[in-house]
Amino acid sequence: MTVTIKFIGAAGMVTGSSYLVTTSTAKFLVDCGLFQGGYDADRKNYQPFPYDPKQLDFVILTHAHLDHCGLIPKLHRDGFAGKIYSTPASRDIAEALLTDAAHIQEHGATEKQIAALFISKDVAAVLRQFDTHDYGKSVTIGNIKFRFQDAGHILGASIVEIWADGKKLVFSGDLGNSPVPVMNDPTVIPDADYVICESTYGNRLHEPPSQREKKLLAAIRHAHKRNAKLIIPAFALERSQDLLYTLNLFRNTHQMPNIPVILDSPLAIKVTNIYRRYTKLFDISFQKYLKTDKDLFSFPGFTPTLTTQESKTINDLQGAAVIIAGSGMADGGRVQHHLVHQLKYPDNQILFVGFCTPGTLGRKLIEGATKVRIRDQVVTVKATVHSINAFSAHADQKGLVGWLAGFTTNPTVILTHGEDTAREILSSKIRRQLKRQTIVPKIGQVVTLV
Repeated sequence: MTVTIKFIGAAGMVTGSSYLVTTSTAKFLVDCGLFQGGYDADRKNYQPFPYDPKQLDFVILTHAHLDHCGLIPKLHRDGFAGKIYSTPASRDIAEALLTDAAHIQEHGATEKQIAALFISKDVAAVLRQFDTHDYGKSVTIGNIKFRFQDAGHILGASIVEIWADGKKLVFSGDLGNSPVPVMNDPTVIPDADYVICESTYGNRLHEPPSQREKKLLAAIRHAHKRNAKLIIPAFALERSQDLLYTLNLFRNTHQMPNIPVILDSPLAIKVTNIYRRYTKLFDISFQKYLKTDKDLFSFPGFTPTLTTQESKTINDLQGAAVIIAGSGMADGGRVQHHLVHQLKYPDNQILFVGFCTPGTLGRKLIEGATKVRIRDQVVTVKATVHSINAFSAHADQKGLVGWLAGFTTNPTVILTHGEDTAREILSSKIRRQLKRQTIVPKIGQVVTLV
């Protein structure tokens, strides 16, 4: 009996995670994510699936980032009728993110694109297909068994252990950047035959965790001193909550000046409320912290802005302010509105706290562009642009190798979810340091697990 994996996305790139697993009795997906990163990446989302969705038995979802779940409504629309297995938190976050994505399709895309991708009724239908299970609980489907373990990445994110046809596969999903606030460390898995491992930061080391607070505080104090704006493009999921917790800590320890903090993202506000419902998933130190501060994500001087009208009034705000707005790669969302107004002022700062794929506005700004096009306007960049990698929700090279070293067996490691340079460098590191065989697949490649 053989098991095969076809790599549908996230091979040679960070987005589009999706793996078609075929066993002797079943055909299923692990993840079904959006391609992100500009026009060329977006076009991939409108291509037909390279398999018949009607023939899939089920989907296993590692977590609810759109590059892992964003094409599931399209999958349903094209005929998939099986169950989607996830953790409860992943299901709730997927509902928020997919509903928002459908709204964008309906109100910000062409009729042709709406027909080609998905709309709200597709999301409503696909949510009824979810079947949720807590960490550590085994699920058996025929002769296949799987189990979710905490990946420490975002709320509900999972490492997936799968037993099929006498082989054990472990999909890392996205591994957390240990140690980070709120989330647990990624679960150490002792055994596997094959590990399908992410490699987003496979060629890089993050700054020490102490640097993230130091640099963020420095940026806030600079904005306060110069009476200027600090714009932080931030993903609605995880990064916004991480920032709010950190700013809350600064307030509680009297480190931060008296400066308004605005969260200008309806989706981030919605996701933050989901985080409040799942505090039982927070790590032990934050369980204790909740006994003295009942809300980790709010503090004096903090204002969430839900409506478009509230967002527009931010431009009239005089003096210093910290503005957190989506999207994290600055390729859409309300942050673009603020960049159009604030990039031209030399005292202002733009602070990126997450990965930006090639082709995105965020990557262009980080790489030093002096002029950028935003919403059909050419904008001159005079503000200072910073980035802090230590806020990343992804493990760096050291973290990835350390997690892989936890296997007491000698599994073959298949590297995905990374650009080619990151994968090749990480592959060499694994071969040298861990003495493990590695595979670096291309998109569309089928790997037979022998």
